[in-house]
Amino acid sequence: MDSAAVQRSPWLTVPEWAGVRQINVFRREQDDTPPPDTGAPENFHVLARCALTLPPGTYTLRITADDYYHGWLDGAWLGQGPAPAYHDRYSFQQYPLAGGRTVTIAVHLYYQGLVNRVWNSGDGRFGLWAELAGADGLPLPWAGEWRYQVCRAYSGGVIGYDTQFLEDFDSRLFPEGWERPGFDDSGWGRLVPAAWADYKLSPQPTANLWRGRVDPVSSRPVPGGVQLDFGRERVGSLHAAVRGLAGQALTLRFGEEMDGEGRVRYDMRCNCRYEERWTLADGVNILHPFDYKAFRYAEILGLDQPGAELLERWAWERHYPMDDERCTLSCPQDELEDIFQICKNAVRCGSQESYLDCPSREKGQYLGDAVITARAQVWLTGDTALLRKCIRDFMASTVAAPSLLAVAPGSLMQEIADFSLLFPLLPLTDYDFTGDREFLSECYPAVEGIEKYLARYKMSGGLLANVSHGWNLVDWPENLRDGYDFPLTRPVVGTGCHNVINALWYGFLTRKERMEAILGLPRTEESRQVGEAFTAAFWRPGRRLFADSADSAHCSLHANLYPAFFGLTPAGHGDAFQQLLLTPGRVCGVLPMYFALRALGRLGKYDTLYRLLTRKDAYGWRNMLAEGATTCFEAWGKDQKWNTSLCHPWAGGAIPLIIEELAGLRPDPDAPEGFRFDPHLPDKLNRFTLQTPFRGRLLRVEQKNGQAALSVRPVHKKGE
Repeated sequence: MDSAAVQRSPWLTVPEWAGVRQINVFRREQDDTPPPDTGAPENFHVLARCALTLPPGTYTLRITADDYYHGWLDGAWLGQGPAPAYHDRYSFQQYPLAGGRTVTIAVHLYYQGLVNRVWNSGDGRFGLWAELAGADGLPLPWAGEWRYQVCRAYSGGVIGYDTQFLEDFDSRLFPEGWERPGFDDSGWGRLVPAAWADYKLSPQPTANLWRGRVDPVSSRPVPGGVQLDFGRERVGSLHAAVRGLAGQALTLRFGEEMDGEGRVRYDMRCNCRYEERWTLADGVNILHPFDYKAFRYAEILGLDQPGAELLERWAWERHYPMDDERCTLSCPQDELEDIFQICKNAVRCGSQESYLDCPSREKGQYLGDAVITARAQVWLTGDTALLRKCIRDFMASTVAAPSLLAVAPGSLMQEIADFSLLFPLLPLTDYDFTGDREFLSECYPAVEGIEKYLARYKMSGGLLANVSHGWNLVDWPENLRDGYDFPLTRPVVGTGCHNVINALWYGFLTRKERMEAILGLPRTEESRQVGEAFTAAFWRPGRRLFADSADSAHCSLHANLYPAFFGLTPAGHGDAFQQLLLTPGRVCGVLPMYFALRALGRLGKYDTLYRLLTRKDAYGWRNMLAEGATTCFEAWGKDQKWNTSLCHPWAGGAIPLIIEELAGLRPDPDAPEGFRFDPHLPDKLNRFTLQTPFRGRLLRVEQKNGQAALSVRPVHKKGE
């Protein structure tokens, strides 16, 4: 019997949602017209529960919600989700259930209502979907009734880039024990079918988030309370138990660093002011935050009030599953191991249900960031599921932007031309690690669509000019653009033909042609013409460098790093590019530096690559370490950007640089083992040991006495 023939459970919502409109929220960044009013509330919390009596047997609970849910089974944590997605490709999660008993399923539902990078919210869609399947996988009739209560315990203002609501929490308004069996919900309302539900559902293609308890590594008293240190940057939420009196208020502060007086810097650099209020009820109170934050330090203040007593404190950390022992580096020389570790920590923190650019201010999946974060995450885990979801998220964004959105999923429409042109690197990363032509073929139409859309900007010769539908980023922030000589007003670029967008255009075409070669498709060969036109327009023979624009004599790092990465630098002229990188005062941001160092590897200049990877000045990863980093920053230093995030995985490019360029492990689907080994480790690294997972094996590179050796063994799960 086909499961499609079985009636599926309906989407449910609260009766108050009957008059809410469902809308398309997408508006171009330069369009100030607000979306229509949905009539829906913002920051809307609902508690819902259902008791099911299950006959003996094995079952699967399938469940999802819009925007998000936290779930419990018989009072124990079940899981959370779903991973963000557009409503026409929405995901549900699955949990095993044992029958022969009555179970209580409880969910905390949330509708944020903001148009941002986090969820596809603000569109008037709020609801719960749950289905029970038997051992054969077929849906069963739902035999329980969902009861709900709107929860008024949460309030607070908006922080970040309209990213989240602060959670001022009032314990007097929260029904403790609501998620457990036996709780009296007889006075609660009943969820009703959502007549407007227009979702297309499928199983979530990625694993559920890992969630674990973390206790502070240290605590110390501060005036009125206690300060907690969780050892490194964490992504999650603070929980605590406090005995107190009704109406007493505590202040909660969170931060990534300390201020100059040894207190938590809660008014953070990254445009988040992490200060909340917790109002107590009589007796023992439990703090129940819903949303997550990025923090290392926390303070609980107000404990000096009569009768107030802190009983317990901990954090629930969350991230995409990562076995910390799978990918490791041991090499103290030049702090290489520490650089690897802060990048690994940042990729761990930023790999949630998507590749987040940062887990604080934006909480969104940016295409350009993901090119680097994804390659690092796959090396760290050996898993491409999150990468594939990322790729499909961006391909699905063509409904809003034919050349792909810069951030997806989410309800914010933002376009960055540079990022669209980098898109082929994502499916090719998947192919590098899997050799899967079928998935690569699935991605090819999106690449064709980008080319077709950008063709409107082509001049004779094939170069692009006046690419004005979105940002021409080049680098961010502006002060790290090395004086790039072209007007890059945002979001619309100035008129003319400039280097970076065309170097990326050439790179896009070469990667498209590589996809065509792999898939056995006719090759367009347009890159040859564009490469010749690029050199004619931008090459300055007297400098042996490329200029920033067709009308400029200025030769920035950015005008040369992408051409070197994509192979446009004329043969024999790599020394000039190398010297440009080594010139004091010539700087770029952390994202383009990844491509610059990759370019040095392409040119065979590995000594310089290592020198710049481990540089000691203000523009390298060691400067982050000198400033106390436990995760890599958005910029090379805290003060190099006005709103620097101290956890930004786009700076995690040191991981693939170390693994591929130095240790010499390169994925290659055409090689017999699926990879090549061609190390370029400096001779002085005599205590270098790298281990990384690859296609079900652990690859281990060790260097002793200037000789690098590779060993391979199967991957075993913990406990085997």
